[in-house]
Amino acid sequence: GSSRPAASVEWPPSRGGMSRSQVQRITDHMKQHLDEPIGLQELADLVGLSRFHMCTAFRRATGQTPHQWLVRLRISEARRLLQDQRLSVTEIAFAVGNQTPSSFAQAFRALVRMTPTAYRQLTVD
Repeated sequence: GSSRPAASVEWPPSRGGMSRSQVQRITDHMKQHLDEPIGLQELADLVGLSRFHMCTAFRRATGQTPHQWLVRLRISEARRLLQDQRLSVTEIAFAVGNQTPSSFAQAFRALVRMTPTAYRQLTVD
């Protein structure tokens, strides 16, 4: 028997995944439009793929769906905004593209494991 590791230990080459520049183009677009609804077709058009192929390639490249990626970008921006005491949690919810403060709180809690208000108190002290 051979003592060298099996070839499957290394990640296989990407099959149909997106290039780093395509992921960056989508990410930049999401960041510029965080406060707006962003459709899959809009993202697919940015990289010249069908919606289906864009979703598949994006998930292969990032490990997340475009929606999950967008939610993470929105929550990341919300964490930054929560450090500004002049902005209400509701203002921040709308600023990062949530339709309602409750949907924002739910998404925030799912990723950060605490409410936006608790997060703010933690970062301000």
